[in-house]
Amino acid sequence: MTRVRLADRSDADIARQVRGARAMLGWSQDDLARRAAVAPRTIADLEAGRRLPRDGTVERIVQALSEAGMVLVGTPDGIGLFLKSSVDGGANGKA
Repeated sequence: MTRVRLADRSDADIARQVRGARAMLGWSQDDLARRAAVAPRTIADLEAGRRLPRDGTVERIVQALSEAGMVLVGTPDGIGLFLKSSVDGGANGKA
């Protein structure tokens, strides 16, 4: 499973990455919630900055994005994300 280094990212950084990755994939919050096996409200709250889910929940969200080809990068110097071009289930692979 992809390890999320929360110490390297603020709550706002994680929210921006999840929102951006979801947009790049063309997924709704419900799509991501279904793929990560979390409540849609969890995604909405995370993206709105209302609360950061527990580490295990964040890992499931990141894993769902990773399985669709998203790579979320976080270091003490900044954040980023990119979409691998050869993975099925990405922008054209709706849930």
